[in-house]
Amino acid sequence: MQLDKIIVALRQRTAWESMDLGVMVMRKLWPILLFPWLILMSLSFLFATSAALQGYFYFSMFFIWWVKPVYDSLILHVLSRGIFGEYVNTPGIYTSMGEWLKTGVKTSIFVWRFSPSRSFDMSVNQLEGLNGYERRKRLQALHRVTGSHSMAATILGIHFEYLIAITIYAVIFYVMPDTSSSFIDTMKESPESQTAWLILGLAIYAVTVFILEPFYVAAGFMLYLNRRTQLEGWDIELDFKRLAQRVSESQGQVLSDG
Repeated sequence: MQLDKIIVALRQRTAWESMDLGVMVMRKLWPILLFPWLILMSLSFLFATSAALQGYFYFSMFFIWWVKPVYDSLILHVLSRGIFGEYVNTPGIYTSMGEWLKTGVKTSIFVWRFSPSRSFDMSVNQLEGLNGYERRKRLQALHRVTGSHSMAATILGIHFEYLIAITIYAVIFYVMPDTSSSFIDTMKESPESQTAWLILGLAIYAVTVFILEPFYVAAGFMLYLNRRTQLEGWDIELDFKRLAQRVSESQGQVLSDG
């Protein structure tokens, strides 16, 4: 990692400060992430919708939720480079998809999918490439201080999902007042009407994930960076590099003046 290129002030922060910083960083990197994230989410939604049209609605909703680690891997791929000033374009992201897709698929398949600290732990798999015993030891060291906060990020994310989804429903019913009554009526009518409403629910959930998931991943990633700063003294290392650079520049200035 090239610490001198990091776009945030590198210092030790509290866990809550780190998560808040992650949200602000994602706001800055959102234009870079938008198109690749939109492509991946659209493909996922189209597959889920086709499954719903075939009558597998519960599977389609489950699918969008289950493959969240794949979404997270793409977001982390962009975020882990953008934080150090490397802005990858959309073709570059999908050309190198083997680097991030493997982690997302493994996390989806195995028990890691149910980890409440997924946004924090994925960096160890994807960025450090650790597995097995080394991964467990690394996570033990990282979790000693911030483990509960990484779980809190997931709990908060779940509550925000409910809040955003309910807000979208409320806006629809407010803009179209007759929709609330027609919703109850149509659910009692033909299967086609029921399917239309169920797909609307699927779309609302997909939009909710699209809005919220990048900020959830960013919060966990900044917790990870902050913990490594605490363990490895990145802020001190960067200060020494800057000091050495200033000394070198001042020496060069003295020699040129002489």
